[in-house]
Amino acid sequence: MSRPLWEQLELPTLLAHELMLPAKPQWSRVFAPELSYGRHAGPARSDARGAAVAVVLSWDGAEWSLPLTVRSAELSRHGGQISFPGGLMEAGESPFVAAERELHEELGVRPPLEWLGILMPQFVYASNAWVVPCVAATLDVPAWQPNPREVERVLRLSLRELLAPPIELPLQVTRGPLRFAAPQLRVEGHSAWGATAVMLGELRGRLLRLDGNT
Repeated sequence: MSRPLWEQLELPTLLAHELMLPAKPQWSRVFAPELSYGRHAGPARSDARGAAVAVVLSWDGAEWSLPLTVRSAELSRHGGQISFPGGLMEAGESPFVAAERELHEELGVRPPLEWLGILMPQFVYASNAWVVPCVAATLDVPAWQPNPREVERVLRLSLRELLAPPIELPLQVTRGPLRFAAPQLRVEGHSAWGATAVMLGELRGRLLRLDGNT
């Protein structure tokens, strides 16, 4: 019997080829909130700012996982939420350069990365940002040193857990007068939802397609 996909050291090579293929919209929609204008399809506002996040596959010698951050509750935008390391692009930066810079600024280390490609860019309405999820791999699990001004905690999501997530009831979200349901992924007791969950939904769909399951 072949090894599960998340235990295959050659996964980055396989995923790099997969990322060149069109995504299926339903992969992202599975985890899109009820009020999801722009979270997975756009269109972006004319004054939207470019941003990038780092989706880093880390190899611990036995399986692949992803680091996610619990954002500091003191941040003015998305405080306390689960996210990928990332932020706004600076003038002249490519998405990959911005994603690597933000990874270093938030998590304190700059591991050797192999950039594999991107997931579908998203317009995140709440922050008016056009976000490019940049996928990378590193043959290590770095000793992350989170910047306390931005990151409260680093979480680990194994690809095994991503490919077979437990069924969770939607999160009930209140934003001013609005109340809506949002599908969630539980990671170490925290709820990943919104744009982060949408990105994870596409990555999950691509991995399942690689595994011949979608």
